[in-house]
Amino acid sequence: MSAPLRIGMLGASRIAELAILEATAGTGDVRAAVAARDPERASAYAAEHGFERAHASYEALIADDSLDLVYIGLPNGLHAEWTARALEAGRNVLVEKPFAANSAEFDAVARRLGGARGWAWEAFHYADHPAVQRLVELVRDGAIGAPREIDVHMDMPDPGAADPRWSYDLAGGALMDVGCYALNVLLLLGEALGETPVLLEAEAEPSEGDPRVDAAVRARLALGGAAATVHTSMVSPDWDFGLRVTGSDGEILLTNFVKPQEGGRLIVRTDSAAGSETREEAVDPVSSYIHQLRRLRIAVREGGAGDPGPGGAGAGDPARDPDVERSELLERSRRTMALIDEVYAACGLPPRPGRL
Repeated sequence: MSAPLRIGMLGASRIAELAILEATAGTGDVRAAVAARDPERASAYAAEHGFERAHASYEALIADDSLDLVYIGLPNGLHAEWTARALEAGRNVLVEKPFAANSAEFDAVARRLGGARGWAWEAFHYADHPAVQRLVELVRDGAIGAPREIDVHMDMPDPGAADPRWSYDLAGGALMDVGCYALNVLLLLGEALGETPVLLEAEAEPSEGDPRVDAAVRARLALGGAAATVHTSMVSPDWDFGLRVTGSDGEILLTNFVKPQEGGRLIVRTDSAAGSETREEAVDPVSSYIHQLRRLRIAVREGGAGDPGPGGAGAGDPARDPDVERSELLERSRRTMALIDEVYAACGLPPRPGRL
């Protein structure tokens, strides 16, 4: 087993409780440092959650040469700026999705990766979970025949009027916060099938507070011969993170595909001349965040990008050229960001403002 990572965390955020606190409890990696906008809050957070120290500022944390990985769980509009700063300081970075506020800002960060000592990974943790990898494997191997329809829901209740996810200036919106998962999983499936998602049409429901911010989005895409529908909302009465793939010979449903460990079910129906058969496959109870951090430890310690997607042989695999692996993983992130921009344009909404 490789040595534990020393992790520094920018932002004492809600998502960090899963991505870092829960994950390090499962992996044994070290909670080395935390920084928040309010130094006193950072100190209290460090004491409560077992961090070795609290830094007085974001700048001080990314300058800490004892860190192996910096986690950025700040509001969307700050992701690219602090990823770029951390890379310039020589750090490895795990940045929450989406990677940037728009494609131009993404490209600005990607240019910095060329000469950086470290690397930046986008935190699409769901792709590390074995249940998602199993679904992609079944679709790729033709278990349900040729895909005909793909339906992805990323719906959640209103997080509250004061939540930064409603802020246009902080790159908020339903598509940015949760809908990006739906677009990313279409890219994963597309890679497995040798197809590229093509946007056909999209419409948005604007938020009450700012018409530039989407409360909900519905988009139709084509993935080869399959019709794909994406629905995402931050004003839903219920939580629904479901992924359904219907093929010529059956159907696969993965409920709560973003966090399968939390009650997710993988249900496979196959049709044949003898009739239909439905089975439910076991879902690994280990958190997707733990799987993600395990992969990143290997990637940091042994090299490579640790691509969990189709074709990715895994971090540190000698059969994979680390530079090629990193380029492929970065390209998936780039295409996700490009699709987000395309959907906003089709909805008649502006791209989110960047800071780089």
